[in-house]
Amino acid sequence: MVKANILVKKAAMNIRHSEILERARREGKVTVDGLAAAFDVTLQTIRRDLSDLAAQGRLDRVHGGAILPSGLTNIGYEDRRRLNEDAKARIGLACAAEIVNGSSLFIGIGTTCEAVARALVHHEGLLVMTNNLNAVPILSANPTCRILVTGGNLRAADAGLVGPQTAASVRQFKFDLAVIGCSALDLRGDLFDYDLEEVIVSQTVIESSAATALVADRSKFSRKAPARIASLGDVSVFLTDQEFESPALAANAPRLVSC
Repeated sequence: MVKANILVKKAAMNIRHSEILERARREGKVTVDGLAAAFDVTLQTIRRDLSDLAAQGRLDRVHGGAILPSGLTNIGYEDRRRLNEDAKARIGLACAAEIVNGSSLFIGIGTTCEAVARALVHHEGLLVMTNNLNAVPILSANPTCRILVTGGNLRAADAGLVGPQTAASVRQFKFDLAVIGCSALDLRGDLFDYDLEEVIVSQTVIESSAATALVADRSKFSRKAPARIASLGDVSVFLTDQEFESPALAANAPRLVSC
């Protein structure tokens, strides 16, 4: 009987762990209070769960909860695609509303940039260059959209093109608007990514565009990445689903569109 009870408790814990990880992938962050209420268990039980998952390297503990692991490598592209899907769709629609027919655009790598491409299906007469191969079939559904694909090294993990050839492709143009993402955003307003080759492309895109739109959901505020792209002062508009909580961040922000 004792052994059976232990097995039942272990099975319940494993189910909780799986659901906690799924919530973290979907929302970017989980809280002790929220999980305790959702699973109808004690705060101590959830803290133990989060400590176990952190010890396995599957979550990073933060004050009051946990976030997806951050550091030198990004999470998988499919996991990123599912993370804050609704928010990314809203950001995509809001960014598309900023774009007038007949514009020339650059659309960068990332699932939020992909959401912007999806929201452009009814725009007319766009010229779009992209290094995001996931965006190409989405944009091709718009018969009036002219699509240019950069050269570069194919990054198999997310079908992105990066490197010196990509930057060289970008330098041939002056875009009306660049749409870029980032992997992390710190409280000073600096944008970061994991791949230096992608960072160089993003910096070149900013230099080669009359205006730049940063699209980033709230999960980017709780993550870290090593390579600096630029600061919020280098972009024209920031579209996000997160209100600024840091006075320093707000001070450095461009025009903010909260979706």
